[in-house]
Amino acid sequence: METMGNEKLSPGDLIFHPRNGFGTIRGLTRRDPFQRSQDGVTSERLRGKAQDYYDIELMNGGSLLVPVYMAEHVGLRLLSNGVDAVTICLHSPALSLPDDSRQRAAELWARSQIDEPTALAASVRDMVTQSRGRTLSASEKEWLNKACERLSIEASLVDRIPRFQAQTAIW
Repeated sequence: METMGNEKLSPGDLIFHPRNGFGTIRGLTRRDPFQRSQDGVTSERLRGKAQDYYDIELMNGGSLLVPVYMAEHVGLRLLSNGVDAVTICLHSPALSLPDDSRQRAAELWARSQIDEPTALAASVRDMVTQSRGRTLSASEKEWLNKACERLSIEASLVDRIPRFQAQTAIW
């Protein structure tokens, strides 16, 4: 199959898509140039050229086609963070977050858009470190719970262990 950065995506690979979550590569499919994309748009720059797409089965149901040339741009990545990788990151020195809650939320959102596999674990580490000595807001608690859930899902899939076991190790 095609490469994405230094990563090669093949059938059976476990992936994460920032908007659609976790999934498995089913294969590579070629679409003809006059076939509309899933959003109903045919790109002008691609008109007249057949394009390869990653055919992805989403963990929460459904499927997704991601153009190979756009995979890296949309943040599609192989799963790579097992429990050990996450806990090592969580125990590394923290970076500071803004004191202002709105700026902090914006910083955490921006970090979540980075396709670096350990970016989310580093953000959790930084949030937990900064929260010592103060009460988390409801939105911060919700963000932290969702982030830890996502880390637990990835770790359980990578290590092939039950999700509760990954969640226990990460919490």
